[in-house]
Amino acid sequence: MQKDKGTTKQKPKYKPPLRNSDFTLILGFFSLCLWLFILTWRRPFFAVYRLMNLASDTGDGGYLFAAAGLLVLFNTLRAVFLYLGWFFVGDGLAELTKKKSLATIVPTVAIPLSYQILALLEAYAKPHFGVPAIMGVLTVILVRFLTKDVPGRLNSALAISIMLFSFQWLDIVPALTEYGFGWGEISMAVKELAVLMNRKHLLDLLGIIAFLTVLLSGLVTSELLVLSTLQIKSMQKIRKQERHLAQLREEHLKTRSSREIQNLVHDLKRPLTTIVGLLDVLENNPNFPQNHKKHLNVAKDAALGMNQMISEILSSSSRRVITIEEIISYVMAQVSPLDFHKHVKVIFGENCREKRVEMNVVRFSRALVNLLDNASRAAKSIERKPQILLEARCDKVSVTFIIKDNGPGFDQVPTPDSGSTWNSTGLGLAFTKEVVLEHGGNISMTNAPTGGGIVTIHLPLKKEESH
Repeated sequence: MQKDKGTTKQKPKYKPPLRNSDFTLILGFFSLCLWLFILTWRRPFFAVYRLMNLASDTGDGGYLFAAAGLLVLFNTLRAVFLYLGWFFVGDGLAELTKKKSLATIVPTVAIPLSYQILALLEAYAKPHFGVPAIMGVLTVILVRFLTKDVPGRLNSALAISIMLFSFQWLDIVPALTEYGFGWGEISMAVKELAVLMNRKHLLDLLGIIAFLTVLLSGLVTSELLVLSTLQIKSMQKIRKQERHLAQLREEHLKTRSSREIQNLVHDLKRPLTTIVGLLDVLENNPNFPQNHKKHLNVAKDAALGMNQMISEILSSSSRRVITIEEIISYVMAQVSPLDFHKHVKVIFGENCREKRVEMNVVRFSRALVNLLDNASRAAKSIERKPQILLEARCDKVSVTFIIKDNGPGFDQVPTPDSGSTWNSTGLGLAFTKEVVLEHGGNISMTNAPTGGGIVTIHLPLKKEESH
């Protein structure tokens, strides 16, 4: 086939896949960008001031508590993107440099530094790096320890977010102000309003209860994430062990069955040897009736043929010379009792029928029968009439056996080392490959352009046939 001169197919450029560390770093820097954006977002603070004005005008403590809650939520939102951003950056750098310590060092150093840089720049919306912020940094270290067995950063991120939410409630507790909590401008305004409205102790109680409740839920969540992950790992390990045990049992049964068959066949060979010997005696007996010699020869040929079959079953190295037409006829004789035999069409290439090969007929025929059985299962899985093709093509040095069906084809083209494609109880593709390799050949599997699967086997012809 000639290629068009006007068209040149350019080789596509190789694009290396995105590494896990790269994705983590991108996620981290994206979170930090969101944090910087949220720092300039003032609308939630206007809502807090509005609720504080309503509380001041009406004297209703509900507006005060609503303002405090909204402030906690917004402060948590700002803190989450900062902490998680450096959390992911630390993870990404740790994976990239193979230094696990960076996963803890980076957020521990970078988070306080971010607050200090904002303070030096006198940012419009600079947050206060107080005790809750320090506790947040410690949270990163704590969660790193608590979730060290949890795969997946989203689980750790969830635990950090819940704990940050709990620590933010301490910012609105008036009693903790002298200890460094809630020195931000709006936090101080909320607490001063609580004092003016005589709601100081109530706000203390609300903040402490909310802190303890959310903190407990965060700790429980972290523990549940660890336990669930360990349970999933345990289940996966058990399933893997069960599959391994099932494979061992199956291999044991196959080995046992193969051994029993070998012993049985070996036992059959003994009386058969006796039968062949007695037939030789009768053939050489001058007193044996000449008109019965014809039947004697038929019986002897059948006994010798059976003896050859037993030898081939017992030893894979046992060979006999046979024509391509004979091996195909032998295969079709085995297929004839099966329901799909009427769908099998046999085609011989030019001058291929009388070409000869040296093979273990029993093993090779079973390999072809197994492939035909698989092809029939594939063809039956569609609504149209099944069609199975068994073709033999020959050249000067080799013969090619082709098994093709009109089924759906292979979802993923299997390797000859895999099991039977359609869960057949036959010998499987691994056996077929083993037999083909024993005969110095090769096997390949692919999908036909028009649909269906194709299995191709190449075998060398008998040496004198190839010259």
